[in-house]
Amino acid sequence: MRSQRLTSKGLRSLRPKTRTYTLWDTQLPALGVRVYTDGRCFYVTRLPSANKKIALVGQLSLKKARQHVQVLIDSTREQENSKPIRLARFDAFVKEEWTVRGCPTWKPSSRQRARSALNRYLLPEFGRYPVSFIESHHVQRWFDALSRTYAGTANRNLDVLRSIFNYAVQRGYCQSNPCAGIKKNRKKRLNRFLSLEELRQVNHALTQVSQQGQMEACCCEALRLLLLTGCRVSEVTGLKWSFVNGGEWHLPDSKTGPRVVCVGKKAQQRLSHISKQTWSQSHEPQGDVFTPLSRFVSKPDKVGMIWKQVRALANVEDVRIHDLRHTFASYAVLEGYPIPMVSKLLGHKRMSSTLRYAHVNDVQVTQSVEAIGEVIRGIVSEQNETSPKRRTVSESKPKKTTSSPKRRRPVKAMPKRSDEVLTNEQIQNLLHEVDFLDNF
Repeated sequence: MRSQRLTSKGLRSLRPKTRTYTLWDTQLPALGVRVYTDGRCFYVTRLPSANKKIALVGQLSLKKARQHVQVLIDSTREQENSKPIRLARFDAFVKEEWTVRGCPTWKPSSRQRARSALNRYLLPEFGRYPVSFIESHHVQRWFDALSRTYAGTANRNLDVLRSIFNYAVQRGYCQSNPCAGIKKNRKKRLNRFLSLEELRQVNHALTQVSQQGQMEACCCEALRLLLLTGCRVSEVTGLKWSFVNGGEWHLPDSKTGPRVVCVGKKAQQRLSHISKQTWSQSHEPQGDVFTPLSRFVSKPDKVGMIWKQVRALANVEDVRIHDLRHTFASYAVLEGYPIPMVSKLLGHKRMSSTLRYAHVNDVQVTQSVEAIGEVIRGIVSEQNETSPKRRTVSESKPKKTTSSPKRRRPVKAMPKRSDEVLTNEQIQNLLHEVDFLDNF
């Protein structure tokens, strides 16, 4: 799309080409000149009018064409400003319009979170006001107040509110979205994952808590599978026997949609152990793997309550239940396996999501600092010597000690590029070789 300042002399010099082209005015961007292959030149406009051709270039001067387009622009703005606004209270609009037509394509879990946000925060705050009366400073005041106590909740609620007002603008209930321009709270960078010693403590705590009762035993088995598979807690607690096919779990729904989870031998052994428990209805193909959790509205919340007992007993109270997923991914990366494979294991659509799990522990950081310090010390000391010979950086680098963490070689036949497709055989090799949870 070509643009330049149109002049009378420039219009006379326009020549036809093999294809029709349009030259837009930089002084008034809504005005342009279209040149056809037969040599005809028309003034045209980008405005959403029925007839976008104004007149032939010879019939109207450039000055008159600019005046005519400016009149059309002013008329369009007046029509938009005078457009009637449909009046409706926020709570009525959400119940009768947005819930029915605004989010039918949302996943069930997303709709459930939206309902929770509406019932707990949004309807009590905005429900009694007309949609068109809610302005940006009202939303900002509410967001700041909620952020002081629950920063993450405020971000999630703002997403729901923004979606509601986007739909309200489309339906003519307001002219603009009052959530536009409101910045979310900065998320905390969480890189916590369990060390090998902490894993042993958690294993011991799981064994103790599982002896307290049937429900505790059920939740502890779910926690073990979280560690062994790297799945999300909702994916494990919602598992049914019909989803299990040997070393694969065919999940019909997850955070990123349907996906196949490849599991290792340890996880398969845990499932075999679960099927023999009295609380497991393994004889029902459509039954839940974790039957005692079926009577709870939120299965992940119940498992989270048991996890609080486990982490207190294991003395890792700063570890969230989602950090078990971090642990699986982080040890896979520390073992030397490529990010594309770990991304597929975790069910991520974007590689950038997986990179957040590529942590290093404090021991590695300390060792890296020591190694770098040795290199710099060698360079500085070399400057004080009279000998012209200089050691290279590689020569001054200290050898690895036996205390440094060992890294496994990646599985053979790994893809060299991030866009290559990983086979199920490669994934199974990874799951069989990552043995940091042998005691589970």
